[in-house]
Amino acid sequence: MRAIETTAKVGNDRKINLLLELPADVSPGDYTLLIMVEEKTARQEGSEEKGFDCLAWNWTASSTGESYRREDIYGDNGR
Repeated sequence: MRAIETTAKVGNDRKINLLLELPADVSPGDYTLLIMVEEKTARQEGSEEKGFDCLAWNWTASSTGESYRREDIYGDNGR
């Protein structure tokens, strides 16, 4: 058994359309799916913000005198 977790938006008609792309090792055929709904919504009503989890680093800008043209990197002879 596997767990596949996704977020779905329920419309005013209380319906959802789901299209799930399963891993390649799931064979074609008939399956029984169990759908569970959490008691709370994934985000607050009226909020358009979506959850996104990623790593972030503090980057500093490089000096403005830097040049990244091909000729400056490889010279006039190409590579």
